[in-house]
Amino acid sequence: MTDLLISGGTPVTGYDDPAPGDLLVRDGHLAEGAPGPGARTLDASGLLVLPGLVNTHDHLRSLLPMTRRGDTSGLAEMIRAGQLAGAAATPEDFRALTALAAARMVLSGVTTAVDHVYPLHSPGMLAAVAAGHAEVGLRAHLAYGLTEEYDEQIELAVAAAGDEVPADRLYLAPVSLRQTSADGYRAAARAAERTGLRLYTHIAETRDEVDKCQAEHGLRPVELLYEAGFLRPGTVLVHCVHLNEREIGLLADNEVAVAYCPSNHLRLAKGFAPVVALREAGVRVGLGIDGMDDLFTEMRQAVYAQGQAAGRPGVLGSDAALRMATGEGAAAVGERQSGRLRAGDPADLITLRPGASMRPLADPVQSCVHRAHGQHVADVLVDGEFVVRDGRLVRADERELADRAWRITRDLARRTGREHAADWQWGPGAPQEMP
Repeated sequence: MTDLLISGGTPVTGYDDPAPGDLLVRDGHLAEGAPGPGARTLDASGLLVLPGLVNTHDHLRSLLPMTRRGDTSGLAEMIRAGQLAGAAATPEDFRALTALAAARMVLSGVTTAVDHVYPLHSPGMLAAVAAGHAEVGLRAHLAYGLTEEYDEQIELAVAAAGDEVPADRLYLAPVSLRQTSADGYRAAARAAERTGLRLYTHIAETRDEVDKCQAEHGLRPVELLYEAGFLRPGTVLVHCVHLNEREIGLLADNEVAVAYCPSNHLRLAKGFAPVVALREAGVRVGLGIDGMDDLFTEMRQAVYAQGQAAGRPGVLGSDAALRMATGEGAAAVGERQSGRLRAGDPADLITLRPGASMRPLADPVQSCVHRAHGQHVADVLVDGEFVVRDGRLVRADERELADRAWRITRDLARRTGREHAADWQWGPGAPQEMP
């Protein structure tokens, strides 16, 4: 692999930003020194250069297309509709829909994402998902969703580790306390202890979940996970909207990270996660898109939501939001990217072409967090190789991915007894079981 010299760009990190200067990419990492013979060049003059963005939580298959029918749907209804659509999906469906979502990720500057995958109800589905990521060049961690068939699913996940998915990028991931019993969480924790795989789950997402957990187990959700042995270094908990002080302490003491999804929380009126308190306690907090727009949106939503929750603007600053989307998010999922654009980091980089909405660039960090969009991304490198160049995919054709996904979406509608793809909001009289 020949060296790549990125020259003339303005670095933006949210840490103590380095002075403008050239960046050298060698063997998939940032390096010091002069470029070798035959080095490639990227003229980044007029562009901002950022570390690659890290999406710590998503489900990268749009089984439910965006429609106005979903505007008033609550979480339970969305879960039910997704279950019906997912049960009808095939491995090829999963690959095609995952590839389109992975394209959406890299085109908006995401270089690493955690993809929580379920249902995995037929052979080849996990491999199909991994192939969808690889088709466009996204670095993906796979969270293998566990439901009530958890013993068999754990065996399948362990067998896939190091084969279909690198073991350090595979999680045992009970879906939530709605879909997985406390015994399933205990089984996953035992398997993690035995195999070294990490753990991942949705937790403390709604007040109803907390109330039900206390009624059934006499414990709050995070306390239940602690009792189950699920809180261990490397575990990632998604949402964590409703925590008390003791639960925050349990996360900090057990080196558990949190994936915070502010737009999803606002969209479904879940509440405000105690992000400031978590970070003050030493908990690593990353940002997750979770089916919403892009990580630039999540950065500013995090700033605004935390300010609203505290009744004080700026309680979470722009620099902190950018770090959560880069270095802190990477640390949360076990990646080595520091978010500082320093030698030795994996060469996961993006360039932004600042639009009029971002100018004047008196403070590039503030402009990136509050005014940037995925559409401003010009180039994306993963491990030092371009996956997006000048706003276009390098390894795949965006239109072909979209056309293939649309055909599958229409076919899924037919297979689930719907008249058209937009009709995902099942009501009285609609089919309740898969044909």
